[in-house]
Amino acid sequence: MKTYLIDGNNVLRADNNWNKLFLEDPERAKDLLIQKVVDFLRDRNNRAIIFFDGFNFVHSHTKISKNVEIKHAKNKTADETILITIEKQTNKKNLIIVSNDLELRSKAKLYQCQIKSSEDFIKELNKSKNLSEKIDKPDLTNDDIKYWLKIFGGDDSNK
Repeated sequence: MKTYLIDGNNVLRADNNWNKLFLEDPERAKDLLIQKVVDFLRDRNNRAIIFFDGFNFVHSHTKISKNVEIKHAKNKTADETILITIEKQTNKKNLIIVSNDLELRSKAKLYQCQIKSSEDFIKELNKSKNLSEKIDKPDLTNDDIKYWLKIFGGDDSNK
């Protein structure tokens, strides 16, 4: 099982649309990112911890779903909290660090973690969304549509 350690603010700032939303409404932007990650991992045997700078006044650590957690860095930076988390892990090769922060990336490489840029991670999130949309909306031929309309009484051709 792979574990994504995601620098949440860094990812939000790596995309123009998300950065704009983040500047206008940081909590809404964070919620959007969290939901995208939950959707991304829904049918996968991986997990993610999304790290945000600063405090959440309710909880500093929250489990969002069976495989997504949120950690607020409190009086540290998200980068420092990610590094502490890396140090505590036994199998560091199964960690995927998502950040554009050069210092964090270079330290994570020393631990033999996998590295993914924020932009590449956003592309992955968007690609998985596109795949799920295709699964949810099957391609129907005109014959399929006519058949189902006939079955459910929507066929106007006999009137």
